[in-house]
Amino acid sequence: MEIEKAYLTLPEILDRWSMPEADLIYLAENDKLSLSVRVFGLPLELGDHETTDDGRRYSVPLERKYFSGLVDLNARDAFRLFRCGELVVTECRTPKADCALLWDDAEPVLFNVGDLLLHREERDRFEAKSGFSGARAEAALPTFHASPDYHNVRCQGRDFRLGPI
Repeated sequence: MEIEKAYLTLPEILDRWSMPEADLIYLAENDKLSLSVRVFGLPLELGDHETTDDGRRYSVPLERKYFSGLVDLNARDAFRLFRCGELVVTECRTPKADCALLWDDAEPVLFNVGDLLLHREERDRFEAKSGFSGARAEAALPTFHASPDYHNVRCQGRDFRLGPI
């Protein structure tokens, strides 16, 4: 029996999707899949990004709080983490903020590749967008199914409702 978790580890997602790690790295580095890390009581300044007229981005702080939960890595940090094996993250994203920065006096936190996680919502978003759910899910579901009148058709994980011609 499998429990429905709020997040999965990289080995779990690689097993689910029957995918080589290099492909997962490609997706994360190219911002097609957002990876996360778990933090406890991390002092973060939450806010959003704004852009100046000349195209420079800057952060606009909205609140400071101690955050526990999953924070999403930027694609740049995912690239660095896979390349170096470890990384001190000073900026990330949370479900409620596009920009989360460590407070100036906060002690930096070192993460390694083993700390990477994938939100269940991010997994579901990626699977729905790409139509890809890995070998295990495909084996459980037929690739084509239709109701007797062909009004409801399921083909390769996508549902169609058909009307009269």
